[in-house]
Amino acid sequence: MADRPSSTLLDEDGNLFGLLNIVDALVVLLIIAVVTAGAALVLQSEPEQNTPDLTTTNVTLDLGTHSPYIVSEINEGDTYSPGGNAQLTITDVHLTPQGEQTRVILRTTLQGTPNGDSLTYASAPPRLSRSLTIATSRYKVSGQIRDVGGDNSLTQDKTTVVLRDTMGATNARDVTPGDEVRLAGRTVATVEDVTAYATEDPSQQTVFIEATLDTYTQNDNRRFGGTQLRRGQTITLPATDYTINGRIQQVGSSLQPTTTDVLLQTTVDAETADRIGAGNIATVAGHETAEVKIVTTYATQNPNQKRVLIGLSLTTLENGERQQFGGTYVQRGNTITISTDSYELSGAIKRVDALEPRGTPETRTVTLRMSDVRDDMADAIEPGMTEASRGETIARITRVNSEPSLIITTGDNGSVNVVDHPFLRDVTITTELQVRETTSGVQFKGDSIQQNSRVVINLGTITIEATVVSIGA
Repeated sequence: MADRPSSTLLDEDGNLFGLLNIVDALVVLLIIAVVTAGAALVLQSEPEQNTPDLTTTNVTLDLGTHSPYIVSEINEGDTYSPGGNAQLTITDVHLTPQGEQTRVILRTTLQGTPNGDSLTYASAPPRLSRSLTIATSRYKVSGQIRDVGGDNSLTQDKTTVVLRDTMGATNARDVTPGDEVRLAGRTVATVEDVTAYATEDPSQQTVFIEATLDTYTQNDNRRFGGTQLRRGQTITLPATDYTINGRIQQVGSSLQPTTTDVLLQTTVDAETADRIGAGNIATVAGHETAEVKIVTTYATQNPNQKRVLIGLSLTTLENGERQQFGGTYVQRGNTITISTDSYELSGAIKRVDALEPRGTPETRTVTLRMSDVRDDMADAIEPGMTEASRGETIARITRVNSEPSLIITTGDNGSVNVVDHPFLRDVTITTELQVRETTSGVQFKGDSIQQNSRVVINLGTITIEATVVSIGA
């Protein structure tokens, strides 16, 4: 009776509860234990990993100049990691021409671990002037940090400047509003307006260009590449058919053409003097620069040369509070050059904001005297002879008095005698001259005259130079 319970667990064949062999039961239990342990391992939570804190800042990089094939590969979105968690991302690109190459300015975002009020990027904080490298599968460049902080884009703007350059005639004519300067597919400058002026060298012309530049601001200064935009700085703009090497005349304002009247005085050959006429238009590279309004021509001692007073209406440019014609400020005494289809001349400005000499026209009786004139020349001077300027009489001889010149001789006995010269004459000439009355005196042919002044009169067959004896009413 004592063995009965045991016989209940195992039957006579050794099966557990009469169903399962004891060895098989042990195997089942082992499998259940393994599965349970594996499930516990899988279901338990993963241990926490120590992820370092990261931060970012933005810097401006100056890459200097590079060849076009390198520049064309640099784009926003390019990234580079020097190792670890550090990473550089290009967020903005600014290009400007410089010589035969292109200046590259980048705005980049740096990622690194915090370091006080900055961060550590590639083992050091992003200090000003530090050099950083960017290496991608297409290019490798390096540049210096010029600015730290701020947002991830350059403060870019469109800035209008007026440039002055001296160019050959062909290139000057090629400069046209709407021309663009493009680098790596980006428009960095556009020509808005242009005008040109003659120089004393017929092969060269002074050109003023109004251009809109793609600029950025750094430390409150507008910059075009590495150049701060201020008067006197030089920038280069290589267009398709020409290159502008312009000195900045104005920043933030456009070409401001206006009209200024001047009186110009010059001496030219007689043939050129005959070609100068009212209505002549001076043009340079297709741009009108001046119109002749009034012309007065006077004789000189050389019959092949004429002195010309020209009233001109100039196309000038406002430069501050002053007017500029080409590279010359419009003021009395300065020399300017104009060029038309039939002549080119340079002359000194006599008056500004006026087309004629000062004063009012009047007729004066003026007595002239010539001494020691050969008798044949003295006999050639007759009453009624005139000098005319473009059909208008400016001088008329009304009376001529000729007397032998006096000479002093010594006789054989040692006496001193005053006698008539055998062929030299002293000639007194009474004239009516067209003069201008001014507050400072009388002017003839644009020059002031008074007693003992010298005047030149072209009488057609003869030109005389005489001394003023008196000026009458």
